[in-house]
Amino acid sequence: MDKKQWSIAHDIAFDLVDWGTDPNELGKVVAFMRRYKGESDAKNRLMSLIQRLANTRNALIRSRQTQRFYRNIQEACETHLYDVSDTGEILTILGWSLRLMRYYRVEPERAVEEQRLPQTQQQTPKQPPTQTSQRPKAPEKPKVKVGARVNATILKKDGFKVTVQLQTDENEELVFERPYYPGVIGAKVKLRVTDVDDTGKINGVIP
Repeated sequence: MDKKQWSIAHDIAFDLVDWGTDPNELGKVVAFMRRYKGESDAKNRLMSLIQRLANTRNALIRSRQTQRFYRNIQEACETHLYDVSDTGEILTILGWSLRLMRYYRVEPERAVEEQRLPQTQQQTPKQPPTQTSQRPKAPEKPKVKVGARVNATILKKDGFKVTVQLQTDENEELVFERPYYPGVIGAKVKLRVTDVDDTGKINGVIP
């Protein structure tokens, strides 16, 4: 996969794991796409199927959570696949998203770390080595923990760089890099915290 495809696959997997989605339901979507990948309207069929499963109460479901899972899948696909039309490319992206979901459910800290890596360094995740040393404890517990969600406003977009102002006590202005980020200037968004210092100041965020 190229850099853009990898970024999309990773973002779909990260969101679905973050929202508590069952990978088996995405697996059914991948199987459907594999079956109809040769059809010219395969993407439309896919989105129609996901929407129907997310909103039809009479759909065959295994638990009370199934429709929520499909609503999550619908939101992730509409957000990250909006400008991808090639059916083979969609199938490749969703197939890798499924693999990454299963990996990130076991290694959630690795998922956050992958988000923090520059795009040129991201690659297929490997099992990290066992950590033998422990970091010293911070003198005070941060007010905001790594992995928490914070509200922010988009101030500027310059290529891959997005400048935001956090809606926190400090009103921090931060920059993160994200190819093809769909947010527009002035939009209110939720971001994930990746770095907090000992005083509780947020030093890093990602979508």
